[in-house]
Amino acid sequence: MITRNEDNIRELIDENTHVMVQFGASWCMPCKQLKPKVEKISLESPDVVFAYLDVEESQRYSTESEVLSVPTVIGFHNSIEIGRTVGNNESAVKELLEKLRSL
Repeated sequence: MITRNEDNIRELIDENTHVMVQFGASWCMPCKQLKPKVEKISLESPDVVFAYLDVEESQRYSTESEVLSVPTVIGFHNSIEIGRTVGNNESAVKELLEKLRSL
């Protein structure tokens, strides 16, 4: 999983067909719990680019993406959001990944 900031996250999303972005924060315990689960999923999914974005360091992009709660994971297909999940829910992340792969 690649750590990005708001200056280069859009580039990553635009340059790849399938992208999953986890929005989190250093002070967020559910984010800390979900991050290693998403990292493990990313290692099992070489066909999808995974990124992590800290909302404190990337407030503008987080606001533009309408991230109201963390952790939030958003799936992008050809730069278009196809779905999102909120909270520390590994199975919801896997479902979003499968939805992304089906496109």
